[in-house]
Amino acid sequence: MLLVGMVSPTSAHAPQGMLSCETEKQPVNIPSMPLARAIEILSRQTGCPVLIDPILMDGRTSAAVKGAYTPQAALLHLFGSVHIDVTATVSGLSVSPLDATALTSGDTRFGLRSAP
Repeated sequence: MLLVGMVSPTSAHAPQGMLSCETEKQPVNIPSMPLARAIEILSRQTGCPVLIDPILMDGRTSAAVKGAYTPQAALLHLFGSVHIDVTATVSGLSVSPLDATALTSGDTRFGLRSAP
């Protein structure tokens, strides 16, 4: 797993702050780009660290997200049609695959590939 973004010492023990990752709408403006970079920008824009398996980002391009979203909803939108679940935790947001297609590369030129 990879943690994208940083947790400050004051927010690391503050579940109240993590509630904002789930419930408070914030302005988000992220164009389509490599998914790993988009998640990094989302984390910076919202202050919500994201815990994610790098396989879920491998070879993927994000969908563009612009408007007022909760960080949790914005993260779901970045993934487009990929079947993932985003959960707010005490340390930020956690991304989990919902099915095997979420674990395959976004590059479909050679068909689906299994994770290494």
